[in-house]
Amino acid sequence: MNICYILLFWLIHFLRKFVSSQDAGSNIISTFPQTLRFPEQNVQQLIKLLDGCMGENQSALSKHYLIGNATCNDGSPAGYYLRRSIGSRRWIVFLEGGWYCYDEISCNSRWNRMQHLMSSKHWPERRNVGGILSTNPEENPHWWNANHVFIPYCTSDSWTGRRITPLANSEFSFMGAIIIEQVIKELIPLGLANASTLILAGSSAGGAGVMLNLEEVQKILEPYSSIQVRGITDSGWFLDRAPYSSNAESIASVEAIKKGLALWKGQIPISCKALYIQEPWRCFFGYRLYPSLKVPLFVFQWLFDEAQMTADNVRAPVTKQQWDYVHKMGDSLRNTFRNVTSVFAPSCISHSVLTKRDWQLLRIDDVTLPQALYCWELNTRVKQRASTFVPSMLSDSPAINPKRGRKLNRSGINIGRQETHNRRKRRKNVNKTRSEKRKKDWLRRNNLKLRPQRQTHFCKQRLIERCSWPQCNQLCPKLHNPYTGEEMDFIELLKSFGLDMTSVANALGIDVRTLNNMDHAELINLLTQQTK
Repeated sequence: MNICYILLFWLIHFLRKFVSSQDAGSNIISTFPQTLRFPEQNVQQLIKLLDGCMGENQSALSKHYLIGNATCNDGSPAGYYLRRSIGSRRWIVFLEGGWYCYDEISCNSRWNRMQHLMSSKHWPERRNVGGILSTNPEENPHWWNANHVFIPYCTSDSWTGRRITPLANSEFSFMGAIIIEQVIKELIPLGLANASTLILAGSSAGGAGVMLNLEEVQKILEPYSSIQVRGITDSGWFLDRAPYSSNAESIASVEAIKKGLALWKGQIPISCKALYIQEPWRCFFGYRLYPSLKVPLFVFQWLFDEAQMTADNVRAPVTKQQWDYVHKMGDSLRNTFRNVTSVFAPSCISHSVLTKRDWQLLRIDDVTLPQALYCWELNTRVKQRASTFVPSMLSDSPAINPKRGRKLNRSGINIGRQETHNRRKRRKNVNKTRSEKRKKDWLRRNNLKLRPQRQTHFCKQRLIERCSWPQCNQLCPKLHNPYTGEEMDFIELLKSFGLDMTSVANALGIDVRTLNNMDHAELINLLTQQTK
């Protein structure tokens, strides 16, 4: 029997005895059967245990297999994990990551090493996920009470596949895009139909899947005009650049994507495909797809992403040549963000962040990732609301309604300019008041705190690390030496690059001894100041 039910039985039995003993004036502990007696001071502990036990179950996401025919690679049923939040109209649907396979050899190898990413046979009944899917307000300050959906990755196709029947020489189907479509449709009668916001988020391959499926998700939800669709891509913004080195066992990321899209029968957004008619595979890369997106997208990307390094056949840099290549990678990523309106890009060597328990600790310019995301959510909601107004409601000098004008002319009434101006001004004030009221109602329905208007306009949602050094953000995840597994401090990192420390010291205006004796925080502050 579940331990929670055992604890609950004990507590109910205790309360019944307590109530019946009040009139009798007897000692409550003495009324317990001998087999159920326990010290009186343990009652409070029992309540705490029960609270923790039930709380853990309540915070977990529950497994649901899809009703439709969508399956994982091996033919086992696909599904999702759901946790409803009563009273909330905000939904977060998260796509798990886990790289991909692109041909028979790579898919067979993946099956031998990582069956959990290709099958649902061993999925647990419940899952606890951190970060943006956490129910802890301290860990997840802005979305802890949203409706949370976690879709496990089991299709190896970056969520783009529509291949239902395996090829002749393959045992695997690839239905990532179909799974997303079916999950969204099954959520509609479960409360999504009444949602105000749907955020499609994902990490790594899931982040790429977000960008490649946003248009389709919005299309599915078009009949539900109250739902505003948005996307968050985490560590899925890859570059199609020449690899650092090539060997017989590896394949360039571009070639892998080309082969993969053919194997998966990959789905490409129509608007992006129109830009690359001859080379639709280019839409797999975020910076090429982004200009065609009509759905608001927030981009999180480490400037020195480990998955990008893997794709480029260069790991955490330990030689000067590797360092030069990685440094250029950071510059290339910065360049792709020129026209991105909402982005958070720390100068760190790492991969993925959204579901990590400490995701709120990372900062750029003293702004955390959750704060930047919340700013983006509020601003996109306000802009989307404004875009629904007719032009005359937004214009400084709106024209008179044609029907109203004809009526006035027929009646021969001459309205002076001042009276017309005053009437228009009153209309604008009424519209403004209604808009503000709708905003307050939306915040109240979603249990959000109303903030001053100026904070909506001046909060930051575009943050790109200015420092060009890897790990120059003091809050970067710890870096480990790939050969020893030990943590590396910043001085060791610089030395591993093969840099002349005397030249580094001269560039910083200090001597070598001072450089070697500086702690991590001091050195980072110095380097950051040099880049401002």
